[in-house]
Amino acid sequence: MRNSARRLVGLLLAGLCAGTVLVHAEPQLYETGPSEESSYVRFVNATEQDIAVISTQGSAKVELTTQAEGRASRFFPVKSGSKLSATIQSNNRKIPVDVVGSPWEYITIVVVPSGHGRVKTKLVREIPSDFNAMRASLALFNLDAQCSAAVMQGGAKNVTILDKVQPFSVQRRLVNPVKLSASVACTGHSGSAAVDLSQLQAGERYSVFLLTLKNTRQTFFVRD
Repeated sequence: MRNSARRLVGLLLAGLCAGTVLVHAEPQLYETGPSEESSYVRFVNATEQDIAVISTQGSAKVELTTQAEGRASRFFPVKSGSKLSATIQSNNRKIPVDVVGSPWEYITIVVVPSGHGRVKTKLVREIPSDFNAMRASLALFNLDAQCSAAVMQGGAKNVTILDKVQPFSVQRRLVNPVKLSASVACTGHSGSAAVDLSQLQAGERYSVFLLTLKNTRQTFFVRD
């Protein structure tokens, strides 16, 4: 059973790497461990200003902007079970972040506003549970602390795709590889934010992020 799980995640990661290498030309922040002992970390900028992520193990640096997919780094493979440290730089301020990942775990470190121009971090953890080379994997990350339950709807009949996503958590499901336009809203609140994912590709992973800045709800997506 364990070997089957490893093969499953190995297939998933092969697709992930193929999809990210072309999009991001980022330095490796951490030392990579053996594939059977790796976890995966990325950083997401959910603030109104550009930020930088600096590895404490060297001079590697990743810049994150405020423009759509420029807000998210790629996933970095790292040794699971070891404490990983980095420094977030924003407005000439620096804050440390430490995280320990479990084998196969995907960790999204979200940088959010903390008031008075400061920032803080939140962790969203995910362990892949399924993979289907004939379908696409779609996730909704709720990065809005004031949104108690996020919902994504879309498709020709505007069906509910993912719902009841609590703040700083994620839900994921397999969907057909179709051209998809969707909207994300907060249950009990008026208005929604549109997101156009275009043509989904079979075997690929996609992440949609919901955040609110300046009282305006926003969405963006990246291909993992």
